[in-house]
Amino acid sequence: MNILYIGKFFPQNMLRTINEDSKGLMGMSNHNFEMSLLNGLCQQENINLKCITCPGVFSYPQYNKKMFTEPESYAYKNTYVESVGFCNLVGVKEGSAKRATASNILEAIEEFEGDTIHIIINTPDIRLLDAIKAAKRKTAKKITQTVVIPDIPSIVFGMDRQNPVKAYLLAKRNKKITAATNNSDGLVLLTEAMMDFYQKDLKHIVMEGIVDVGTMGKSDVEPTIDKKVVLYTGTLRKIFGVMNLVEAFKMVKDRDVELWICGSGDSKEAINEATRIDSRIKFFGLVDSETALEMQHKATILVNPRTSEGEYTKYSFPSKTMEYLLAGRSVIINHLSGIPEEYYDYVYTPKDESVEALAECISSVIHLDMKEREERAKKGRQFIIEKKNSKVQMERVIKMIESYANI
Repeated sequence: MNILYIGKFFPQNMLRTINEDSKGLMGMSNHNFEMSLLNGLCQQENINLKCITCPGVFSYPQYNKKMFTEPESYAYKNTYVESVGFCNLVGVKEGSAKRATASNILEAIEEFEGDTIHIIINTPDIRLLDAIKAAKRKTAKKITQTVVIPDIPSIVFGMDRQNPVKAYLLAKRNKKITAATNNSDGLVLLTEAMMDFYQKDLKHIVMEGIVDVGTMGKSDVEPTIDKKVVLYTGTLRKIFGVMNLVEAFKMVKDRDVELWICGSGDSKEAINEATRIDSRIKFFGLVDSETALEMQHKATILVNPRTSEGEYTKYSFPSKTMEYLLAGRSVIINHLSGIPEEYYDYVYTPKDESVEALAECISSVIHLDMKEREERAKKGRQFIIEKKNSKVQMERVIKMIESYANI
């Protein structure tokens, strides 16, 4: 089976200087997710794999110090990566990247032996979708298209207030993205509810997350011995419920328990104020991923206070759920429709989404027998490692592609 993976991850040379070359901190979540997808594909048997990336860099000159993204080519595991070069100048970047990507796609298609090529693309990005469409028009080979969809664009952008002109342009763009995605042969979704936005007869699977076992952290870091720690690491947006956690913790009566919070967002000042009122609350600000991971391993309980409020919740799977379970610590989450039921065997859930219920749940877990907590946490970690690793998850994607490979 011929597989062409197309993404937006950063190639190896760019990865070394990406933050230095950018005017602002470049987020790495999409890059890390794509590398898990690629590493999972590299572990599959009986596939011929090629890879193209059109790096998701900022535009020049406002957010990028470089006018041009240089092309890169390098061997990666059992495949080869072609990173597209293009002009980063605002207003020119999109067309330049699309043309260069289409050229690379066509070249890769023609290099494959055989008449059928199966393209896997991460994220319904209009530049990549248009580039694939342009390349398909110039080849006689049969092309199938599978799109991995980690977010619904209209839902993501709708979470932030936009000015009317920008909102109109985004809506127009999202409509085009949806139409292009509907021309796919198969979809990989985070939740079943995402099908609300796509043609009902499209083949699809739900893959709420993926873990690259080869790069994940250790779980043998000892928790803090002299005190019990409740920890939240992530975006400090009120919509994600972080202030519910702060208010709930204030109700916890135990004086030997601390709440540690890491991150940045619109709740930062309110959290700082809470630290002045309750000395048990510690705010560490924005920390790097390595520090966050170390703190997770030292904690007693990891909490994600996100509630079901807001339309976006049924279309999203909180990646923090997997991240927390991998840390091998007790995890508290609310019951959300975007989280498969199998996860609730390994976490603790408040009886409802009120602040009082969250406080009660935290107190209850704190006072559980340590062996009981550790046993459940250990099972949760093993569940993620064995059932959600990149090899297993990408095997499911390949199996779906096989179902329409010869149609």
